[in-house]
Amino acid sequence: MRFHFPVIIIDEDFRSENASGLGIRALAQAIEAEGFDILGVTSYGDLTSFAQQQSRGSAFILSIDDEELVNKADQTIAELRAFVEEIRFRNTDIPIFLYGETRTARHIPNDVLKELHGFIHMFEDTPEFIARYVVREARSYLDGLPPPFFRALVHYAADSSYSWHCPGH
Repeated sequence: MRFHFPVIIIDEDFRSENASGLGIRALAQAIEAEGFDILGVTSYGDLTSFAQQQSRGSAFILSIDDEELVNKADQTIAELRAFVEEIRFRNTDIPIFLYGETRTARHIPNDVLKELHGFIHMFEDTPEFIARYVVREARSYLDGLPPPFFRALVHYAADSSYSWHCPGH
């Protein structure tokens, strides 16, 4: 039995043919190579629907561009803060990563940064290295979801044991 908890990538350039789009798709491919599904979208317009998505996600990667923070900083920070607050209201543990240029990180307020699992510096590491980092955090999150008895029962069923009892009896 395989449960699908995709890594949700939100990047307006996800389908673009520019450097940012190529970079985020390379990261998505590297995460898929680690065995995780990807749900890639170009906008998080309706915060409520995305917050509801968290119940079936293993992590969020939110791309933020430097020009967004220079040209319309107040609006971008307000949208980012609202997104993170909505996710954290529903789930305090799901990993949230920001993905952007190194100089972008200095524009993010501390109250937002403290809610994140990390800031992924675009083009500073290989997609495979970043993917392993994201997957490690996502697996850690998913491993903490089921209660101990259910986790043992799932592992027992996955072993295809043929007996007439279950763990704990």
